[in-house]
Amino acid sequence: MSIHSWTSFATTNTGIIQYSVSFYQGLTKDVEPFADTERFSLLCASGCSNYGKKWSCPPYAPAYSERVKAWERLVVFFFQAELAQFSYIKNDYLKIKAANSILKSRADKYLRHMTRINGSYISTGSCRLCKPCKCKTGEPCRNRLLMSYSFEAMGIDVNALVKSFFGKELLWYRKGCLPLYTSVVVGLLTNEVLTDSYIEEQYYKSIIT
Repeated sequence: MSIHSWTSFATTNTGIIQYSVSFYQGLTKDVEPFADTERFSLLCASGCSNYGKKWSCPPYAPAYSERVKAWERLVVFFFQAELAQFSYIKNDYLKIKAANSILKSRADKYLRHMTRINGSYISTGSCRLCKPCKCKTGEPCRNRLLMSYSFEAMGIDVNALVKSFFGKELLWYRKGCLPLYTSVVVGLLTNEVLTDSYIEEQYYKSIIT
């Protein structure tokens, strides 16, 4: 399995934050072993306040196998930032929030850029195009063609996927215990074979525009 990575930087009001981007490029069927739609739908129903309130989340999100029917290939991206860089923030939870804000905004901007050229986007977390989601008022989605679904919403065990593809674990915050890093996972569905250099090149194009 070939993994390509690069290091990038984000400039904030308090300094420069370093993070890494790694990706695996393969077939959509490569992720199918990590699918357990029923289990993750039950987890969402019992533990998520957004259950039944967002069109991009269970029980409305499609199963992974349904979502990828039109696509043959998949690029999975793993964004990671070390939390020691955020020592200027005193509250540990706010350190993670700040890091995730950087990673999610970069990932979202990049994948939106790529979908205009090469395919469709699997997002990190629920779709954020409309606030609040029209589901909460019983109205149809205003952006059905642009709405994105996360791996988790489609029943994928992302922790198992990350361990298998990247040899990493998803680390979670516990009170009094700050993890070493935080990360986000997104995907690009496509029917094209993209070169590693093209994928990286488009990333830098997206974050400077």
